[in-house]
Amino acid sequence: MKKKILIASYNLDFGGIETSLINLLKNMDLEKYDITLVLEEIKGAFLKDVPKNIKIKEYKVSTNKNIIIRKFINLLKRMKWLLFNYKRYNSSICYATYSGPCGFVARTSSNNKILFVHNNYFQLFKNNKEETKQFFDKIKIEKYNHTVFVSNESRKDLCKIYPKLKERFITINNLIDNKRIIKLSKKRINYEKNTKKIFLYVGRLNEHQKRLTLLLDVAKKCKEEKVKALFWVVGSGPDEKKYKEIVKNEKLDNVVFFGSKKNPYPYMKACDYLILTSRYEGFPVVYNEAIILEKPIITTINVSDDYISIPNRFGYVVSAENIYNKVKELSTAKEKIKETVDYNILNKKRMELIYKIMENK
Repeated sequence: MKKKILIASYNLDFGGIETSLINLLKNMDLEKYDITLVLEEIKGAFLKDVPKNIKIKEYKVSTNKNIIIRKFINLLKRMKWLLFNYKRYNSSICYATYSGPCGFVARTSSNNKILFVHNNYFQLFKNNKEETKQFFDKIKIEKYNHTVFVSNESRKDLCKIYPKLKERFITINNLIDNKRIIKLSKKRINYEKNTKKIFLYVGRLNEHQKRLTLLLDVAKKCKEEKVKALFWVVGSGPDEKKYKEIVKNEKLDNVVFFGSKKNPYPYMKACDYLILTSRYEGFPVVYNEAIILEKPIITTINVSDDYISIPNRFGYVVSAENIYNKVKELSTAKEKIKETVDYNILNKKRMELIYKIMENK
């Protein structure tokens, strides 16, 4: 008989977490496991990519403005969920770390509860130990049998805060569909080839974490010093308007915004380097995508996962103060990554680890 697995997440719109979730679902052994995907909202561009044999349910909380009505409706929803789903699964996964409803669904559906942590929350809370602890206490991290981190750094930071739970903590990075990435990267895009090196940013346009003002400062210096560098930005987010206004006011004709793209890989294939100016990250999905498409990485964060670290192997880790100098240096160089990775083997190893914790071993 198949083992019943529940995976809870927010939705399947554009994003690194959503992409990695789809890759996880596609790698699941559906002959051995009966998978149910529970979403807060059944929507998103990746819905059609969910394997057909996977059931999709919705657990959507009320957002009624009347607090009494909202609490009453959500109480009924919780009672209904418990009535039909309480410990009905062999394992349950909260894939959206921050989501209270996903956590409730995962914690009540099985005895083997697994939490995925996709970001470095200690750095997100500006290295504030107390705020980080409050966040993870609120999502009841102690109730989970296993917590999966995508980077060694975020796992180590949480081990310092929760030393008694460290035996439950494990690093397993996201699964990557390398064949799909290579195939999609071959799609043609319209751009004019020139002698300028292309530095590509792919991600959410959010200043607090991604710090694209640093990238725009680099672009401004490159223009002033006539450095042959072109900066492509693929993504959208709350600070998009702010960034576009800077580009307009500073007349940065070396910065091009392409908006959010379900398929960013042709842009990655066309570029010379991937560039990230983040303050903090878990382990960015774009790192793996750049490695697959053999694009050197320039980044301001030094993170490693269960198998991969960036410096000297796949690119450069530089300080915010030195990123311009590195861009200037690379604008006249022909750099390549120094290693390749067999993601078929890597995915297999990661799935073995995931199956192990799903079996609660």
